[in-house]
Amino acid sequence: MKGRILLKALELLKDCALSQADFFEAVLASGYGASMGRVDYNYSKIRQRRENQMWRNQERDARRKRLQNFLYQMKHDGLIGLVKKDKEISISVSKKGRQKIKELQNKLPDRHYPKTMTDRTIIISFDIPEKSRGKRDWFREVVKNLGFKMIHQSVWIGQRKIPKGLIDDLEDLKIIEYIEIFEVTKSGTLRKL
Repeated sequence: MKGRILLKALELLKDCALSQADFFEAVLASGYGASMGRVDYNYSKIRQRRENQMWRNQERDARRKRLQNFLYQMKHDGLIGLVKKDKEISISVSKKGRQKIKELQNKLPDRHYPKTMTDRTIIISFDIPEKSRGKRDWFREVVKNLGFKMIHQSVWIGQRKIPKGLIDDLEDLKIIEYIEIFEVTKSGTLRKL
């Protein structure tokens, strides 16, 4: 309890000291004979600059802390190791980390397929379950990369042929049952592919 009160008192005094320093800087920046309005304007600019700098410092510290936590977790999981060499510490990917890279790279197919135009309009609708969110996000990016336009997050339209490789990958990922692909013919009919 005593430490908290002392901390608050010291923080208050620090703020007062900074406020006084800012005020004197504003008076000096305003010049001789400046009105109180001019001094107040310069004071508010100086305070704003100080607050912005404090905010940037807090953001930088928070990002640094997140990075430290992430690195600690990767080290704890055995994915990376620290190598000391001539008073310098560097990070290296462990054997387990290299295996994890291969595992993650092979988890989902490439997001880029050959683009081929067609004169027919293709509509893609999908309802991939939440438990397969990674696959859903992957498919959404594939459709976007093919050049389809989003009507709704799960309904896309475009004039591109659907590559055979994409259909094969959808079957391999076991999500083809959640995807409907329609082709609008020239006669105006809607035909399921």
